[in-house]
Amino acid sequence: MSAIPQELLGLRVEVVRSLRRTAALHIVGSELQVRVPEHLGDERVAAILQQKRPWIRSKVAQLQLLPPPRQRELVSGESFPYLGRHYRLKVQEGHAVGVCLSGGILRATVRPQEQGDQRRARLHQYLERWYRARALERLGEKVDRHARQMGVTPAGVSVRAFRSRWGSCTQQGQVVFNWPIIKAPHPVVDYVVTHELAHLVHPNHSRAFWQLVECHCPAYAHHRTWLKAKALELLCPALPELVEAS
Repeated sequence: MSAIPQELLGLRVEVVRSLRRTAALHIVGSELQVRVPEHLGDERVAAILQQKRPWIRSKVAQLQLLPPPRQRELVSGESFPYLGRHYRLKVQEGHAVGVCLSGGILRATVRPQEQGDQRRARLHQYLERWYRARALERLGEKVDRHARQMGVTPAGVSVRAFRSRWGSCTQQGQVVFNWPIIKAPHPVVDYVVTHELAHLVHPNHSRAFWQLVECHCPAYAHHRTWLKAKALELLCPALPELVEAS
């Protein structure tokens, strides 16, 4: 039986082992993610959880005080971010359904018979599909450019929805990005791309890793701070993340 509790202070505990050198706790909604080096045993992980229990308790109390994230109404005139700029949504009826960016306006077409909750569900679906497609396209372009500058060759690029990270780099060299990052300004997106490509050289967060990131993105600390401050806005209606490194 594992020494690691399945639940702690109302949070579901998930342990993620990787090539990282240090341990870190991430609270996202009702989940406590414990990221640790792959060699760390269950008893040591349980000890870290016990040591960090006061921090976890304080952050749970902090989360309980946060207002619920504002839900999008998905109506004409609402503003949506894309690469640091905001574009107004215009909902129109027709049969060529979907979303496109045209003339500085996000035009969303839905079928006339779709009304109420069904219309909102369709609009949510079409907007996410549009964001994902743009993310794959633009991130692919950025990866190609930065990879040439850094002298690395990723195995591929993809996007998906993560709960508690902006990107990842697999052991096979595949770089994967959280699609909402495409809402952030260009310099911030470039930092995230540089960060993941740097893992092709250093599969950890060592001093050498951060030196490589800084070499290609001198303002990386500013962009990290921006992402922490704007995470809730970019991920809405997802929940905020709180992090504690050991």
